[in-house]
Amino acid sequence: MKAGLNRMFMKLKVSRAIALCALALTACVNFSAKQRNATAQEAKRKHLNWSPPNVDAPLPSLAANPPCNLPKVLENVGSHALELTANLENFTAEEQIKYEKWSYSGVPQENDTGMFHYVFAFEPYEGDLVSREYRSPWKGGHSFPASAEDTGQVALGLIFHPNMQTDYEMNCEGLDQWKGQKAWVVRFQQRKDKPRRTMQFHIQGGKIGAMLKGRAWIGMESGQALRLETTTMHDIPDAGLRRGAMTVDYAPVEIRSRKLQLYLPQQLEAFWEFGTYRVILVHTFRDFKLFSVETEENTQKPKTE
Repeated sequence: MKAGLNRMFMKLKVSRAIALCALALTACVNFSAKQRNATAQEAKRKHLNWSPPNVDAPLPSLAANPPCNLPKVLENVGSHALELTANLENFTAEEQIKYEKWSYSGVPQENDTGMFHYVFAFEPYEGDLVSREYRSPWKGGHSFPASAEDTGQVALGLIFHPNMQTDYEMNCEGLDQWKGQKAWVVRFQQRKDKPRRTMQFHIQGGKIGAMLKGRAWIGMESGQALRLETTTMHDIPDAGLRRGAMTVDYAPVEIRSRKLQLYLPQQLEAFWEFGTYRVILVHTFRDFKLFSVETEENTQKPKTE
C-alpha cells in the first residue's frame, strides 16, 4: 500500500453552488467496549476472498425484452447522480474497514480491521471538485496504513453524473435482477478521446488518470444505481499497479424530514494487484446520519435484502 496505492481522487466538474462545510466529526452511535472487541475479533477470524469482478463475463440471466431505452435510463440515473452530489457531503456514517495483504501466490501476509467514524466531503482541487474522506477511529480503536488512504471510491456511482457520462461509451446490455429488483445492466468504458477524470493516482512528481470499464445495475423502476463493478483497463507502472477492480453496492436510506430517499454506499470491495503482492479492502457502511450546520437528523439504516 505504501508504494503503490498512494492517493486516488474522484474528480467531478459539478455546480459551484455546492458549498463545502467544515464538518466536525462526532460519535454517532455508542457501542460498549465489549461489542467493539467482539466485532473486531469476529472479523479477524475470517479471511477475505480474492474475488475481483470479471466485468467481461457474460450474464446468462440477461433478458432482451422489454427493450432498453438507454437515453431514458441514463437520464434517470443521471438525475439521481445530481441528487447524490447535492447530498453526499452531508452524511456521516459508521464504517468498518477490513484489510488483507497477500503474496502473489495467495499466501496472507498482513491483515487488520478497524471501526471508524466517517465523513465524506467534496473539496476544490485545481479548478474542479474532488471527493475526500475523513476517518477517526472509534474510542479504543486504531488506525492502520490502509485505512488512511484517500480513495473516494464511494463516489464511483457519479460516473453517471450528466457531466461525466460523456467520458464513457455506454450501452445497455439488457434486463437483469439485483437483490429482487429488476435492473438494466449498463456497460461503460472510458473513451480514449476524453480526459480520465474519474480516478487519478497521485504519484511523486504528478498524477496519472486511470481508464476504467465496467457495468452497473440500474433499477428499472427507481432509476437508481444498485450495484457497480469496475476495473482498470491497463496497468499503471509508475504507480506500481498491475490491476485494480472495485464493486460498490448501494442501498436506500430514508430522510423522513425531507421526504427524500437516497441510495448510499452500503459495501465497497477493492482489489489491487501490485508487482509482488495483492491487497483487498472491504468497506462496510451503516448508521448513516444526515449532517446539517444547525441540526443533525438520524436516518434509517440501509435496507438489506
